Amino acid sequence: MNIQLKPLDQQVVVVLGASSGIGRACALRLAARGAAVVVGARSVSGLSSLVAEIVARGGRATYAVCDASESTQVERLAQIAVSTYGRIDTWVNCAAQSLYATFEETTPEEFRRIMEVNYLGQVHGALAALPHLRATRGALIATSSVESIASLPLHAAYSASKHAVEGAMDALRRDLIADNSPISVTSVKPGTITTPLFTNSRNKMGVKPKGPPPMYTPAVVAACVEYAAEHPVRDLYAGGAARQMALGQFLAPSLMDAVLARVAIRSEGAAEGVRGDSPGNLDGPSDDERVSGDFYGRPSAYTWLRLRPRIRRVMAGLTLLAAPVLFTAQRKRRRHRSIADATAG
Repeated sequence: MNIQLKPLDQQVVVVLGASSGIGRACALRLAARGAAVVVGARSVSGLSSLVAEIVARGGRATYAVCDASESTQVERLAQIAVSTYGRIDTWVNCAAQSLYATFEETTPEEFRRIMEVNYLGQVHGALAALPHLRATRGALIATSSVESIASLPLHAAYSASKHAVEGAMDALRRDLIADNSPISVTSVKPGTITTPLFTNSRNKMGVKPKGPPPMYTPAVVAACVEYAAEHPVRDLYAGGAARQMALGQFLAPSLMDAVLARVAIRSEGAAEGVRGDSPGNLDGPSDDERVSGDFYGRPSAYTWLRLRPRIRRVMAGLTLLAAPVLFTAQRKRRRHRSIADATAG
């Protein structure tokens, strides 16, 4: 299908899970591009400070308190967006919670809660958005994870929820194609992003949780979301390491088992200890309103280049043009070396 998405300064965008971290970074970036932004999350203080920040910068924004696991609340968020701005052009699902524990240490209730937020939250958002996106020929963007492909130890509940998101979005995309519905469905798969997610995770490790390196800034994910809101694209990896992990899982899953079992557990715990279990934000909203978390994050050259197809085409063309010259130069060097060796002999 030929889907033409509007420029962001002509869009109304809903971001679910926007009070901190990736969702907040996305809302700020999209608003800076001129989009009218409607944000939802459980934290009243996080949402109100986000809207105030956007408005102070000259943007347009409103919010609704919303638990992604409750379908009626997500539907209300959509209704508020339409009643305030008249339509929805892009919907971004960012709500997520995390838990650090072995599979056997994770209770059925914890598995269920993570699935309710991370997976059903995305389902609720998609169901609320689709009728409006069909009318505006818009974009649905799922903030998934590289763990939808390559699971980490101590992250069974989180990884399972992200696998579920990926399966649902793939099936939805194919439903829409079969129905000839002009809606773009994008899965953004971040690597390790330095957000408050780690601090707010339920933790049973005994040390402060973190993600395996390298860690990227939330801006890397927000750039992917910004791009997907204007360009129909199936998948985007936020961070080159995420792409490498996905390739490793595809090419050598048994090797990934061995490597992640040995390396990932050590890299998922910081040196700073905590007292016993940390409850995290599974049962209630956090007052953490930050975009970035407690660890250093870096930009991603891979993602920067991936979001600039013209530059990639130019580089590919230059490589093709340079290849014969480099090949000829290499042959001359070898010939000269052979002559020099023969003369020396």
